[in-house]
Amino acid sequence: MASSSRLRPRLLLAAAVLLSALAAATASAGTSCVPGLAIPHDPLPSCRLYVAARACGGFGFGPLPALRRRCCGELEDVPAYCRCEALRVLMDGVVPPGGPGARPEGGLLDLPGCPREAQRRVAAGLTADDACGLATITGGTRCPWGFGHRADDTKAEN
Repeated sequence: MASSSRLRPRLLLAAAVLLSALAAATASAGTSCVPGLAIPHDPLPSCRLYVAARACGGFGFGPLPALRRRCCGELEDVPAYCRCEALRVLMDGVVPPGGPGARPEGGLLDLPGCPREAQRRVAAGLTADDACGLATITGGTRCPWGFGHRADDTKAEN
């Protein structure tokens, strides 16, 4: 009996430590979706090429099926809970933390005759079943801001 009374505080302490670690991991998941953490620096370079080629045709980047496979592979390497943020960085770009010398990452290509809105529509749908078919933070294959919307626009189109 004496040994079980000494074991009880240890079990409670172990449970408390485990719960603290779980809470910290859950809290940090929302902040890890930045280039250099769960999202690679300058994310989805093959997707940038695929989006431009699919939205506006060609540009000599290579055959669409090969570009799509590379893009989907890069997107699959990003954790599901960060895929929408990776696509937002792809579309809008970001300046990562790091001081005044940090260079912008991501962003769509500036190509003559290839409007950014056309590229945005393609990029916004990359996780969909008819593209890469990858789960996102929603549990489905769509980002919360939907297809063809700006990443900061959560209203449905009418």
